[in-house]
Amino acid sequence: MPRRKQYKILARQTAVYEAIVSELQKNPELADYDMESIEISVKKKITPRIRDIDKAIDNLERYILVNKEFIQIVNGEAIVSKKDIAKMLKISRPTLDKWIRDGFITPVKSNVLSNAEVFPPDLILKQLQNQKNKKIKKVFSFTLSPVDIV
Repeated sequence: MPRRKQYKILARQTAVYEAIVSELQKNPELADYDMESIEISVKKKITPRIRDIDKAIDNLERYILVNKEFIQIVNGEAIVSKKDIAKMLKISRPTLDKWIRDGFITPVKSNVLSNAEVFPPDLILKQLQNQKNKKIKKVFSFTLSPVDIV
């Protein structure tokens, strides 16, 4: 992951400098620290994305095509664990966890297994394709003004 840009300013250049110093001086551990050197920094936000979404989609489509008979179906529900869907996508478990946390993939509550989340391959494929389409729309979105139409 690339380093995020960081913006720093000296606290003494802010209107709240006296309040910051006053608050920090209440902490006895900071008695020997130079309050003139206080810096405030903020880091630029990074928009989460799937780096190689086409590859993940291809891997899942290929797995479904070749190994459909190995996907366990119980009462019409595909029972696929986190470990198995990561294997199908050819990604690591931590990567899958990040995709779930970032909202790219959403597991579903199992109707067959109590208190279990499952990853139906067809649903995961649709979710990834929707993410890809969002990315494409973002790249190609533009607006026409009345002058452009003439």
